[in-house]
Amino acid sequence: MKNYVTGLAYTGGNLITLMQSNYSDPNFLTYRQATEAGLQVRKGEKGITLKRIVTVKKKDKKGVVKMVRIPKFFTVFNLMQTEPRLVEA
Repeated sequence: MKNYVTGLAYTGGNLITLMQSNYSDPNFLTYRQATEAGLQVRKGEKGITLKRIVTVKKKDKKGVVKMVRIPKFFTVFNLMQTEPRLVEA
């Protein structure tokens, strides 16, 4: 299971989640990535929510900046859920 645009493989819990989706195509991408690749996610298709941990700078009450790890959620679609975007004349 990998990202169609970046070519990077999904790992950990995200990999398990995608394996349980039962798509025969191992390529997934976000809605934005689909749009930028000239694809359109078909109307009514349901995405799969994945999670990654990001590190951000946060100030505490004393104004001390600390690095904090927080979960960030995003939705991906299988390549089989897309179709070529029609170019309007």
